[in-house]
Amino acid sequence: METLRQLLVGREISELSRVSDLLDEPEQLAAAVGGVLPSAAARAPHAQLGEALAPAVERAVQRSIQKSPRTLTDILYPVFLPAIRKSIGEKIDQTFQSLNETLRHIFTWHGLKWRFESWRTGASFSEVVLKHSLVYRVEHVFLINRNSGLLIAHVTAENATSEDPQLISSMLSAIQDFVKDSFNEKEQSGLDTIRFGELRLWSEVGPFATLVAVIRGNPPEELHEIVRDVLFRIHDEYSQALEQFDGDSSQLIGVETQLQTCVELKQEDSNQGFPWLVTAAVLLILIAAGGWFFLSWQSGQRWQAYVSRLATQPGIIVAEQKVSDGQFYIAGLRDPLSADPQSLLSGTEVDPARVHSQWQFYQSLEPEFVLKRLTASLA
Repeated sequence: METLRQLLVGREISELSRVSDLLDEPEQLAAAVGGVLPSAAARAPHAQLGEALAPAVERAVQRSIQKSPRTLTDILYPVFLPAIRKSIGEKIDQTFQSLNETLRHIFTWHGLKWRFESWRTGASFSEVVLKHSLVYRVEHVFLINRNSGLLIAHVTAENATSEDPQLISSMLSAIQDFVKDSFNEKEQSGLDTIRFGELRLWSEVGPFATLVAVIRGNPPEELHEIVRDVLFRIHDEYSQALEQFDGDSSQLIGVETQLQTCVELKQEDSNQGFPWLVTAAVLLILIAAGGWFFLSWQSGQRWQAYVSRLATQPGIIVAEQKVSDGQFYIAGLRDPLSADPQSLLSGTEVDPARVHSQWQFYQSLEPEFVLKRLTASLA
């Protein structure tokens, strides 16, 4: 029976024994599984494989970061540093642009009008200045494949003229490659700004595509952030199609709608006529204020002339005088034999109803007053 068993199932018994030994030896089992694991992972459904591996990968990454934070820092340093440097550069340019425009218009008629708008809306004065002074229009937007340089999509503003978009895309890619090869620039860096007369080319680089905006005029630095957000949304919605792009745009339907939001950005010069009504109102206010100041000054001069006249009168000593809310106040010492201060107002054109006086009695040592008192006492 043993001999018959060996003849019939001897090979199966040998294979079963080998498999049992393989399962009993962890090192041999690990080697066997490792040989087929890449192929199995490649053939497994991506969604199920991702859900199965996500917890293990998250724990592994978390433990690795806790164990050696510097490793993650060294990995992210080449990625984050250019982005941080670019963001700081844009903020500095924005600050200088805002300061320059503010200084240009701070003492002009527009500056006064914009300062009132700033007070009314609660926005800063520099924001209001940039809103009105920077005139620009986004005329073209190109979405270019980063690896091949092929044009993915192109949107043009109304009444904007240009040559073949595919040719322009190829030239931009050629310029970028030329700069990289000539100056040994890193791969993650890209073309940022080109200026030619009134035209500016602003470029934002993404993982799979580059967005280039052709702007005419003087755009604000905040426009970088808007263009960057559009590129981020495109990568978020069409990342797989952008990565596998080979010239066929059928998988990228809707990209032009995203780019259309860029060409709608513009700030036109307000061609309003001269504000005659506002100017007339301001002139009337200035004339009224000037008349009021002149009358106040004239009234003050008359009052000072009256005070000086009182000070020269014998038997009158002015101790205090002031003007408050259109009323005149005067106080001091007065000899009963001196001239009446109220009668002296008649020739000064000072309104007696606005004069409030307070005089204290005293006897002056003026010779004429001494003589009058002596004569009165002898009589």
